[in-house]
Amino acid sequence: MAREYIITMTAANRSGILSAVTKAMAELGGDLREASQTVVRGFFTMIFSADFPETLDQNIIRDHLLDVCRPFGIDIGLKVPASETPGENGVGRTQTYLLRLGGTNKPGVLRKLSSVIAMRRIDITGMHAVRTADDAGFEMVLKIAVPVECNIEDVLRDLHQVGEEFETTAEIRDLTSESTCRIDFG
Repeated sequence: MAREYIITMTAANRSGILSAVTKAMAELGGDLREASQTVVRGFFTMIFSADFPETLDQNIIRDHLLDVCRPFGIDIGLKVPASETPGENGVGRTQTYLLRLGGTNKPGVLRKLSSVIAMRRIDITGMHAVRTADDAGFEMVLKIAVPVECNIEDVLRDLHQVGEEFETTAEIRDLTSESTCRIDFG
């Protein structure tokens, strides 16, 4: 039987990190379940879920990963995930969307837009954000899990109200039907 762990890694980015990590996992009999990796301003970060043999001690996993990844200077975190079943987070059934936001880069824009999302009990399951080339604007893509009872047009309306001062543009795409709803603010 296997035991799942959530593993986080951070280091200055360089080639070969993923190869070293997956080699170390294979040596321990680990099986990658899910992963997310990104590089921000020259720093690599990765979070992944992996199954390891139940008989393998957590400290052995951590020590082996650290040893194999030592040449990369990787910081490693290892946790046992909480046993949460769907619906235990109080949200219930959700629909997955891709939300694209862009606008003028001013202090508070992310706080205000994410507050709208949080008030609707929408879960952000993935995010990538950057400043535009001229540093005056921002572009952001969020993968969101929206409660099925939540009206997506109401979400866009609320984002419009909050986003006016930032000249925000929003586009939501339903990942199951590929339909898109777009609104320009400002």
